Amino acid sequence: MRSAPSLHRRGQIKGLPTAGNTVKQISDVVKRSKKAVSKYGTKKSSGRPSKLNNSEKKEILRTASYSRTSINEIGRTCGIYASETTVWRTLDKCPKLTQEHNDERLCWARIFMRCD
Repeated sequence: MRSAPSLHRRGQIKGLPTAGNTVKQISDVVKRSKKAVSKYGTKKSSGRPSKLNNSEKKEILRTASYSRTSINEIGRTCGIYASETTVWRTLDKCPKLTQEHNDERLCWARIFMRCD
């Protein structure tokens, strides 16, 4: 296995794409393979991938915000095959109402209580 590129070579790999050079041209200049040049600077994702994708997370949040149902019920309604802990964790990450939001909601409710 080859050693890591020198500081000068690393600078070339980072700088040449901004000048408009292709991966092939850069690999010829730095004398490394195209794959090594194209993979330079990318980081391997660490950790286990999420069971839910972004659209499923949005669906959970949307369903939970419109009804007061259990976590199991939310998972079933959304058609998501994940544990209740996963659904609960997703709901736990959504932002809660701040005190300012609560005050504004109460103010709005007081105004419209008088409009009968």
